[in-house]
Amino acid sequence: MPDLDAGLSLRRAWDYSAPRRDSDTLPLVYGDLAGGPQGGGGLWNAVCVNTGEHVYALAGHALLSPAAGNQVRLFDQAGTLIDPAAYVLNTSHDYEGRGIIATATFAADQSAAEPIAARAQGKADARGALIVNPLAVAADMLQSAGGLARDDLDQSAFNRAWSRAEALSLRAAGVVDAATSAAGLLTEIMSDFLGSWWQGADGRIRLHLDLGPGDLDEGELAASLAEAHLKGVSVTAKLANLVNRAPVYYAYNRLSASYEAALDGLAGQDLASQGLYGVIERRLELKWVRDAATAAGVGRRLVALLSFPRRIIACEEDALVNLPLERGDAALLSLSWLGDELGRPLVNRIVRVLAIEPQLDQGTIRFTLLDTGYHKTTAQRADGSLTAQGPALAGGQRDRKEY
Repeated sequence: MPDLDAGLSLRRAWDYSAPRRDSDTLPLVYGDLAGGPQGGGGLWNAVCVNTGEHVYALAGHALLSPAAGNQVRLFDQAGTLIDPAAYVLNTSHDYEGRGIIATATFAADQSAAEPIAARAQGKADARGALIVNPLAVAADMLQSAGGLARDDLDQSAFNRAWSRAEALSLRAAGVVDAATSAAGLLTEIMSDFLGSWWQGADGRIRLHLDLGPGDLDEGELAASLAEAHLKGVSVTAKLANLVNRAPVYYAYNRLSASYEAALDGLAGQDLASQGLYGVIERRLELKWVRDAATAAGVGRRLVALLSFPRRIIACEEDALVNLPLERGDAALLSLSWLGDELGRPLVNRIVRVLAIEPQLDQGTIRFTLLDTGYHKTTAQRADGSLTAQGPALAGGQRDRKEY
């Protein structure tokens, strides 16, 4: 079982023959960090790995090739752009035979200009494309620096979350330049995109983003919780969790410890929610987001998820048939006395398991469930068997059959 509390394995300056400071860490660089003001300086510091030959490591791995559009810029301690003619850039350099890193080799000593900082695009995948999907960033970080194998990730959950991030056009960008635990960094990345993660009973890591229409296949609904077997059902929704406006601060500069851009949240606010509850604002600070479209999208999604109270359903099942359920699993719930948004009885509502507490001596299981707001639906075959007269929808028809 992978230990996510252990520190990431990052290259250190002491791995090389003549570093300026042995303790410096060669950073992991992901996404597009090339943009920003011309006089704004760099976003992370290069590491001098050879004082005699004036070699600086820009990353502890290869960077996207300049031939693929990577515009690498280096800055001196005053934030002044360094003339590219002053150094030779090698974004994929097996330096001293110790593995591939990205380097800049200067013709003259640069100690007076240190710290030298960089802006560039980060790591590429096996196909040579920049890694920007936040799920791909998390997976690469876990496997390249966290010691995890591909099979340590739940591939079904990963693929679903990856596809969701692609559909939402989410783009991640950031730098890891200090020894930290994989768990802490994974939480930092996933939370910036309103995601979460957990380690299942099988030891595999499950990465999760919020559900959207059509995100689940039939086989991913792990169980059905029928009303006949439920007791002690309670439903809560807290106004304290409401958000109907979300200003977003993004494009974080680690060197200045400040955000280079912000959105006021007005474009994504929910006026209907504000009319009922007043303006409830939550400021988002997204260290792994650098583009305005992703920042605005995350703010809009937070408001869409929390502009009205989300129901938490606690219940006890008087059987052990759903004992295999785990936190994060999706299940169906039917309760005839509880209504949906339109006042209709809750049938085949999709819920997410937040907590499960088996009580084996009593033969029961206590569940805490999150109401996702989505239902199980059906679609009709386009084979001419149904006429377009309104008896059924071609797709998105509420499935009223209890399972």
